[in-house]
Amino acid sequence: MLPSLRVDWTDRSGRFNVSLSGENVTNGWEISTMTDLERLLAIEEIKRVKAKYFYCLDTKDWAGWKENVFAPDGSLDVPEALAEPIVGIDRIIEWVSLNAGTQVSVHHGHMPDIEICSADSAKGIWAMEDRLYRPKDKPHSSGFTSLHGFGHYHETYVRGPKGWRIKTTRLTRLRVETV
Repeated sequence: MLPSLRVDWTDRSGRFNVSLSGENVTNGWEISTMTDLERLLAIEEIKRVKAKYFYCLDTKDWAGWKENVFAPDGSLDVPEALAEPIVGIDRIIEWVSLNAGTQVSVHHGHMPDIEICSADSAKGIWAMEDRLYRPKDKPHSSGFTSLHGFGHYHETYVRGPKGWRIKTTRLTRLRVETV
């Protein structure tokens, strides 16, 4: 007698499961059932979230970050400044707002490479450039009053009831120029 094959899936989650005589043979793999148009729309929505990330950061709109940018359990990892990632939007805002202080910043994100992993998850890498300007009488703890940085954001995204949000972000720098 041949074993039976059963395929279950739900269009909403994009997950599927294949069973062979009751044995799971997919090991939890996820396959997206999104159309090309849905995938492109998701990528554009994620780009808008990242644009809000930069705008809210540069204007110090922490309420905007909380409402429109990060997942509530999101994490921020800046290896050059943090021993461990910060988890939770309130803790992220506390740390970033303290470190941003009175500085003026200009952040740019370029050339996003975004991969939709499922209907509700994605990952991406953004090339970035930033400029940070601090008052001469309040230099950074390492002594600089201006910084020009180049690097990448490595991110994951989740889609929830309010749309796409950043789940994890890690900033890596390739070059930093300070004065």
